Amino acid sequence: MRHRFAVLLVLAFMPSAVHAADVPAAKGHTNSLGMKLVRIEPGGFQMGEGEAAPATKAQWLLREYDEAPIHRVTLTKPFYIGVHEVTVAQYDKFNPEHRQLRAKGRADHAPVTFVTWHEAAAYCDWLSKKEGLPYRLPTEAEWEYVCRAGSTTRFATGDEMKAADANYGVTEKNAEAKPRLAGKFPANPWGVFDMHGNVEEWCADWYGPYEATEQRDPVGREDGIIRVSRGGSYTSKRVAESKEYPARYVRSSNRAGHLPEDATVYLGFRVVLGERPDTKPLPVAEPPLNQRDVKQTPPVRKRSPDAALPYFRNHTADKSTAEIPKETWGPIFSHWNHYAAVCVCPNGDVLAAWYTCVSESGRELSLAASRLRAGSDKWEPASLFLDVPDMNDHAPVLVSDGKRIHHFCLQATRGWDSASIIMRSSDDSGATWSKPRIILSRDEPNRLSQPCSAFVAKDGTIVLAVDGDNHRDERIMTSKDGGATWRIGKGDLRKAAGAYAIHPASVPLKDGSILTFLRGPHPMAAFVTKDWGDTFEPMAVPFPGIGVGQKAAALRLKSGAILLVSLDNKKELVGGGTFAALSLDDGKTWPHVRKVEGVTGYMSAAEDGDGVVHVFGSRMSAVSFNEVWVKAK
Repeated sequence: MRHRFAVLLVLAFMPSAVHAADVPAAKGHTNSLGMKLVRIEPGGFQMGEGEAAPATKAQWLLREYDEAPIHRVTLTKPFYIGVHEVTVAQYDKFNPEHRQLRAKGRADHAPVTFVTWHEAAAYCDWLSKKEGLPYRLPTEAEWEYVCRAGSTTRFATGDEMKAADANYGVTEKNAEAKPRLAGKFPANPWGVFDMHGNVEEWCADWYGPYEATEQRDPVGREDGIIRVSRGGSYTSKRVAESKEYPARYVRSSNRAGHLPEDATVYLGFRVVLGERPDTKPLPVAEPPLNQRDVKQTPPVRKRSPDAALPYFRNHTADKSTAEIPKETWGPIFSHWNHYAAVCVCPNGDVLAAWYTCVSESGRELSLAASRLRAGSDKWEPASLFLDVPDMNDHAPVLVSDGKRIHHFCLQATRGWDSASIIMRSSDDSGATWSKPRIILSRDEPNRLSQPCSAFVAKDGTIVLAVDGDNHRDERIMTSKDGGATWRIGKGDLRKAAGAYAIHPASVPLKDGSILTFLRGPHPMAAFVTKDWGDTFEPMAVPFPGIGVGQKAAALRLKSGAILLVSLDNKKELVGGGTFAALSLDDGKTWPHVRKVEGVTGYMSAAEDGDGVVHVFGSRMSAVSFNEVWVKAK
């Protein structure tokens, strides 16, 4: 990671390439690296698939929401494109130290991977300077134009893809899915190899929604958080949602993307030779509902009419929780909504986020959100919160320090594992967000997986409790500089529990130590750390263990009490279902336990300025209550 930063820093101060040589005019061109390119003539095509987002699962299995609306695109200038993806040997000419990142056994003529968008763009700049010619990444439109090669079907080969046509993870018996050497599968009708599968390929554009109007030489959006990638890869069968249609991610129209700082084992690139179109990019798309009309002033009206009286509201029962219309198939889904996060914004609004998908391990998984505005008793309809297309955007966590909101989640390449943890922040109650930043890479030796809970300590330390990759360990991450740098605790909560224990729910104690509750063992496992997660001591708590589909929420209230919201699986406390428990002595005793109707699953809790606790759970279940209500039982 340090080496990558140094390379990019040097490149940032390199003078722009001078294109001294004439752009070739022949049908083919071979450069000084032996890289073969083919000339692509101007023309038009129908870009995308479908007039609108899919309306049924059957439609979704064949195309995704971001491929619509289909629209006419005209490319007015010829260009050359690499016949093959850039190989390991060709990339090593630019950065010899990249060999350290190679997958084991990767041959010189295999496509290069583990390359960020910035590194791919820097390679093109280096090659431009070396050759005196304008090399660059292809625009998304150029990429699809070449991939289709004059076809109007799902693939250049027609509406079906066979194992002999491309490397998309369908292999001979007992063979391991992996990148294949350049040119091992047939070229498309325009003489370009591996546009379907092998490794996914970076494009130049910022990702954003399509426009329905006809476009000439489009270059994407003027800004964004995601750079487009195309073509699918040798991992596509493993992540497909249909055994009958495993090639869905390598279709000509399928769109994908990554954070530009991300690099994966299946992501590479190919080059284009030709001047970049001088088209004006499209403006940034309109923000989703949860980011619109966000007031910046604190609320005047209180949710609880009298803080001294018990208050409870079941938003699920009175249908005032967030809603997703039936048969919604992207970017949010009516099929499955799970793993909640909630925080109170500085302006008094309550913001909830969760993941929305067809399959929890699927690449379609994105994050949805809803806002309970200050002064309102009804959650707004669900809207998109974050979606890096064809990446698993798992495990949202929200936390506010009263001035700034932090959002954590992951970017996974295999289900919710092999993941980088990302962070973004908002200083205006979620109206706008910083660009996501990787705070823990999947390439780190101590890589982790799902963020599970967070709080901000009295001294400003951000505490993030995280599952291990493949649930192999459970650790505490801390940042004392607002999230700029992070420390991973040496202790393993799962090892301390001596059993399968996951999904830590952490809460601060009065002396600055941290109490963490875990899912798995019965009775519930709880541990205290006084050294930011380096060591753990057990604490006995009178609660049953929780299991599949369940995650507890823990919160220190403004009164000083600790609130635990969990589930009575043994029917020993409240006869089953969800309960709220209060401790007035930092977890030593729990004198107040009360059944909570209306919320369940993976839960998160936050307290607003009026002392009302908002609990959000799976399937967009939600309730609100105050401490007096819990004690009234």
